[in-house]
Amino acid sequence: MLLGNGMVVTGTAPEAVNPSVELCHEVGPYCDAFRIRQPVMASVCLHRSVEGVIRVLSPCGVCLERLAIHGASVLVGVPQSGDPGSVHWVQLRDALPHYWMLAFPEELTGW
Repeated sequence: MLLGNGMVVTGTAPEAVNPSVELCHEVGPYCDAFRIRQPVMASVCLHRSVEGVIRVLSPCGVCLERLAIHGASVLVGVPQSGDPGSVHWVQLRDALPHYWMLAFPEELTGW
């Protein structure tokens, strides 16, 4: 995750006995940004298999919600069409073209 001050923060998703309590990879970096009061500029989630194959994971709905407070221009990495190992960058507004909070424009900043 790239923060507004140029800092790059990383995270991981430890496994748990009960999968329902596992966290997304982005939770740690998202909390880091909040803790040091920096906006998120870009976010990408990568998965590396045991064999070393790297894949780009599109942000899940929960992560999109977490990023939304940083504005519509936040860049998110999604897999390049036809090549899940290459990053294609899109703005959050394009990842969420029908974002539910657009019904409350007075409560949104940066959209």
